[in-house]
Amino acid sequence: MLEIKTKLKSIRKEKNYTQGFVAEKLGISLRAYTKIENGETQLTIERLGEIIEILHINPNEIFNSDICDDESKNKKAENLSVANDSISLIQHYEETISILKEHIETLKELIHKK
Repeated sequence: MLEIKTKLKSIRKEKNYTQGFVAEKLGISLRAYTKIENGETQLTIERLGEIIEILHINPNEIFNSDICDDESKNKKAENLSVANDSISLIQHYEETISILKEHIETLKELIHKK
């Protein structure tokens, strides 16, 4: 199976996106993104989710390879399920954090009115 970094680079090039474009969308330096594609830095599931969104791809494109046996397919399906669950969980936590921040602001306003 191709490594994730190789898949990301290949897909980015297919889409005619530069490393600079992806880095800018991520809010990181070109060097930081280059390190991701070169495997010089650890790619978190959060960052992978952001890159997947920027590239407008299905996570399956990252985790599937062209040729694989049944065992590999099962492992990939499990990995994809974990990745999708992780991304969903992260999104849920981000939404919860946003709601809690709104509650905090409302409480601060109420305290200042007294």
